Amino acid sequence: MTNYVLDTNTVVRVVRNEATSVQRFDLVYVPTNTLYGCPMVWYEAYRGLLLKDAHARSKRFNELFALFSWDEFNIADWKLATELWTRRHQLGKPISDADLLIAVYAINRNAILVTDNEKDFVDLGITVENWRSPS
Repeated sequence: MTNYVLDTNTVVRVVRNEATSVQRFDLVYVPTNTLYGCPMVWYEAYRGLLLKDAHARSKRFNELFALFSWDEFNIADWKLATELWTRRHQLGKPISDADLLIAVYAINRNAILVTDNEKDFVDLGITVENWRSPS
């Protein structure tokens, strides 16, 4: 059993029906795996759809997120986020709050983070998978 969290860029590509991302999604969307829907990813992706008034993609987005296990942020997530934020800033390597929260969400759920922004998640102790790279 493997847990996955899809970063915003990956969710957007699946919603846009981009072949490589959809194929990789289909490979991991099996009963033995758990795909978590991160609240921060939901927020980032859905606000973009609303801004663009993309009704068809909004429908596909909602269908996609219905497949995910939903788990709200909890106190362990917030504590880890503050620790990692502090450490990164002390090292002179700040990280955006959105990326930090997505990373923490994946870490605390023992999940692989699927993103093509691998550099944003360096030194966080997280396993990253890039579905745009050849498998």
